[in-house]
Parts: sequence; C-alpha cells; structure tokens
Amino acid sequence: MTNNGDMPEIPVETLAETENYAIWSALEPDGETTYHVELGVVTLHLFTEEWGEFVGMIREMATEIGAEVGSTDEGFEIELDWGALFFVRDEWNELVQLIGQVRV
Repeated sequence: MTNNGDMPEIPVETLAETENYAIWSALEPDGETTYHVELGVVTLHLFTEEWGEFVGMIREMATEIGAEVGSTDEGFEIELDWGALFFVRDEWNELVQLIGQVRV
C-alpha cells in the first residue's frame, strides 16, 4: 500500500531474520507495538501480549523436543486460536533459530 500523505509513517524495526523467515515490529499510531512473523507466504500479526506467549510457546517446544532431534521427516504443529501451522523438520529448525534471535 502506498502512503499518499494521509497516513502517518509507521516506524518498523527488523528484530530477526533467517534465510526464509523474518520478524519485525511496528509502532502503531495508537502507541501500541505490534509484532509480525513472516513465515514464507504466511504472516502472523501479534499484539504485545500475544507475542510474548508465542515466543514462550516456541521456546518451550524447542526445549522439550530439542531443536535438532535426529533427521526424521516428522512434522511439528502449532495450534493457534485461528488455525494451525505445520512445519517439517528443516522449517521447524529455522523457526527455532529465528525465535532464538529475539528478546521478549
């Protein structure tokens, strides 16, 4: 979307990047910070409290199952209120790497 001068510029900051994924934050006009997790063709848009919960969930899962357990083709599913995300092993490892780069 192009800013035609009627919309205020929204400051954004890249928080983490991997080869295929990125996380960035935006300071919205109402003063709230939102977080955006770009996972290929899917982007999660999270408010601050959702962001902390998401990062905690991924870190907990990574600790429980390990970020590099074997070389199987097993998948990982993350259930959210609106749907689920499914990751094959390489995608999961990349997500864990991405989340490892951010502070909460």
